[in-house]
Parts: sequence; C-alpha cells; structure tokens
Amino acid sequence: MSKTISFVTFGLFFVATLSGFIVVLAYHPSHAFESVQKISYLIPFGLFFRKLHYFSSEAFMIFLLLHVMIELSKKKINIDSFSWNYSVVGVVLVIILMFSGFVLKGDLSANAAAQVAFNLIKDTPILKLFLPLIKDSTVLYYKFFIWHILFLPLFLAYAIYKHIKFFQIKALYLSIAIGISAFAMMIFNMPKDIVLSAKVKNLESPWFFIGAENLLSNSFSPLFINIILFIPFVLLVLYFYTKQKNLVKMLLIFWLLAYSYISVFSL
Repeated sequence: MSKTISFVTFGLFFVATLSGFIVVLAYHPSHAFESVQKISYLIPFGLFFRKLHYFSSEAFMIFLLLHVMIELSKKKINIDSFSWNYSVVGVVLVIILMFSGFVLKGDLSANAAAQVAFNLIKDTPILKLFLPLIKDSTVLYYKFFIWHILFLPLFLAYAIYKHIKFFQIKALYLSIAIGISAFAMMIFNMPKDIVLSAKVKNLESPWFFIGAENLLSNSFSPLFINIILFIPFVLLVLYFYTKQKNLVKMLLIFWLLAYSYISVFSL
C-alpha cells in the first residue's frame, strides 16, 4: 500500500508538470488575468488542461501528505536522514509551488492572497530579507512566474530524486494518476476567477493558507503566524532523530486539529 501511494504521488507530479507545461505556453505574466481567461475560453482544450493542471496539483499535494502520514505510522523508517530531510523540504516546496500557482491566475483573490503573503514576510525578521525574491515593484506576477515555472519545479524534482533515488514512472501508476485527476475534474470545481474591479465580501484562498489569513485578520503578529506555520516541518525533521516519536506524532496531530479549526472557524 505504501509503495502504491508513493508511485501514484509521483505520477500525479508528472501529470501536474506536463499539464503545467502546456498551460504556460499561453500564459504571460504582464497580462495574467487576461491570459488565464484566454486559456480558459478561447484556446481549444485550454480549460481542460488548466483544470487538469489544477486538480492533478491538488491531488499531488493530498497524496504527498498521505504518504507522509503513512511513513509516520510505520514502526521503523527505512530511509536515511538525508532522504527524510529532503522529503520534508519537498513538502515545503510543494506548498510554496501551489501558492505561487494560485497567485498566477491574476484575479482579485490571487492579489489578496499575495498581499497577505507579503505582509507575513515583510513584518517577520529574517524572512523580510527574502521579500525582493518574490515581490516585483512593476508587475506583481513576474517573479511568481519565474519561481513557479523554473526554480521551484527544479528544486522539487531534485528533492524528490534525493528522496526516492529514481526518476521513472510505470504506465500503471501514470494511468491511475490521470484517472484520479480526471475524476476530480468531474466532481469538483476550481476556485472562481474574480475580476479585479469586483466588490465581494469573501475571497477564496488556497485551502492550506486560510488559517494564516484568519490569524492575520484577527491581529496576530506575522512572526507568531510564521512560527505556527513552521511548527509541523520542524516536528517532521525532529521525528527522524528523536526517540520520543509518539510525542512528536501527538504534537503533529494537535497542530493539525488546531490549524484545521482556525481555518474553518474565524477566531
């Protein structure tokens, strides 16, 4: 079961990468929202590949988290410390990659999410030094675009390779990954694209970012919020080295329940 989940997860990464490559051919960061609308409504099969990219990415992230949970449930970890740490780095990269992809759709909700991220970074010591790497003073989407299509995928591919020590996929698992993505496309909807001039009370955010937004809207300090966001990754790294693995698991479960509550219910 564990190996099947691992191979399907890698298959979803492959589907998301390939569909993203097709979508990016018609995308331009200087006209982000217009590009997305053109892909969705003017280019033949554009909406299909956009949905395929979105849902395969979402499924990839969910299966990756499932893979991590399965590894945590085992009595013994069968990989070395470097492979384990690369897996933790991989999870971080996937979350950043997903967030940057959300911003690149260029609508009102994407702009709002980007501004929240900027506020969390600029008001946090150390992190604010990295703000110029993602914030462009002329066009919001250029640096997000470069990171999303080039650096983050390369870093993630390297982390995956160091974790699993191979880079090939069997047709069976690729088929399963495509099937999962297609099934998700049929029963779920992508977040709506909201024009920049629209006036709405509630904006959709990436589901994994809602908790951070709720904390910020309730006047919690950016430093505190970033500490909260980094806790599970610190615990995952510690899990490999500590003998108190059950305690780390309990802390991870507590964090997950607490963050889920914060995401669903405003404080």
